[in-house]
Amino acid sequence: MGWVVNTKLPISALVFLYLCFVGTGFAKPGDGASRLKSTGISKWAPNEIVVKFNKGCSKARIKHINQRHSTSVLYSSSNGGFKRIKVPAGKRAEEMVEFYSREDGVEYAELNYYAYTHFEPDDPYYPYQWNLYEAYAGINIEPAWEITTGEPNIVVAVLDTGVAYEDFNDFEQASDLAGTNFVAGYDFVSNDEHPNDEEGHGTHVTGTIAQNTNNGLGAAGVAFNCSIMPVRVADTRGTASYTALADGIYYAANNGADVINISLGGPSGSVTLRKALAYAYNKGVTIICSAGNEYEDGNPINYPAGYDDYCIAVGATRFDQTRAYYSNTGSYLDLVAPGGDLDIDQNGDGLDDGIIQQSFGVNPTDWNYFLYAGTSMSAPHVSGIAALLISTGVSGPDAIREAMEKTARDLGTAGWDEEYGWGIVDAYAALNYYHNPADLTYNGSVDLDDLDTLLSYWLEDEPSVDIAPVGGDNIINLLDFAKLAENLN
Repeated sequence: MGWVVNTKLPISALVFLYLCFVGTGFAKPGDGASRLKSTGISKWAPNEIVVKFNKGCSKARIKHINQRHSTSVLYSSSNGGFKRIKVPAGKRAEEMVEFYSREDGVEYAELNYYAYTHFEPDDPYYPYQWNLYEAYAGINIEPAWEITTGEPNIVVAVLDTGVAYEDFNDFEQASDLAGTNFVAGYDFVSNDEHPNDEEGHGTHVTGTIAQNTNNGLGAAGVAFNCSIMPVRVADTRGTASYTALADGIYYAANNGADVINISLGGPSGSVTLRKALAYAYNKGVTIICSAGNEYEDGNPINYPAGYDDYCIAVGATRFDQTRAYYSNTGSYLDLVAPGGDLDIDQNGDGLDDGIIQQSFGVNPTDWNYFLYAGTSMSAPHVSGIAALLISTGVSGPDAIREAMEKTARDLGTAGWDEEYGWGIVDAYAALNYYHNPADLTYNGSVDLDDLDTLLSYWLEDEPSVDIAPVGGDNIINLLDFAKLAENLN
């Protein structure tokens, strides 16, 4: 499926190796919908529905309703209170939804829709990560790292195909995640406590958020000192039932996640999914979702991204800061971030402009560095920045959203628009949105440590922490000390 990149080779040799493989054909981002249709994958689980009975509906009443419809309970969610109901032979899921919806004891009944991962992979290689360090095409991460690289107590839950986070049975930890912090997660596909990745998508997404960095190996991550909670909700095809996704959201919210990254989605709304999102949001969790890759297939609203009251929906841009051709647009779009384009080399480095991270090929031990492109790759950039913001003391999903939206680099029509939302997220600008310039140590307060820092810079005649007057005057003098004293806690 791919070839292994030797990171010790000079870039010219890497380009030569890459050029040897460019004749191989690969699917484009955005081809996902047509590919899924051609393989006959349904938009929902064909042999089951989701039913939430009213709180006052007794077990006897539920049993009676199910017996009357010749159905049985496949699964009961302890978190959301919904049940997966098996559709009897000879019946269709759509008609069973109608039957249950008419029952007095039912709060709601709906199809158990599928969500699909938003990506397409290509050959592996080791390029410069323009998506991170570029001040305009990327997310401007390098000056942000001078402020914070994240804190281990800040947790990002990755709801995906799992993560290659441990050595367990036939699975092994990705070498470039060996120094990444992990907390306990769960597998809602196999229903066990080992959410290992069997597809590769979740491992790639995790790398963008918190790939081990400064370890002399592979690629970097945005918030590499934060922690990852792996939650497997999607199977080996990259398909996630809405019930698994909802349970994953409840799990993350109840087990300490500060941020939830959802790099998948489907074209159908769902009460089950919306209630789970509302629950997590009301517990103070920031939820980041990919907007979808179906622009050329009708540009449908993607869920959960479409639930804008609870989620930050992220579209994809290319190196030239234009919308990637596959990226969905619409009234629910909030931000854009680099998602890449595998059909072009706009930065002139001889390689396609995808997003590089470590993942695996045919099996979970076939390690390579792969180029992916899609809004699945855009969302984890924003999740990483959200984690950095929380690491500096910013709290609450509304405050996180405001910091990123107000500081995004505007594209398209002035202000918000349906193609770019508020613009490309900027890590450094977002971290400075709430920042008091007198807080030189970025610890959330102005104290004697800040005074010591200002004194040191003054003695060294280094004006980089000049804080007064507003905007600075490139001189550290009494005005700066007075400004700091004014803000001392």
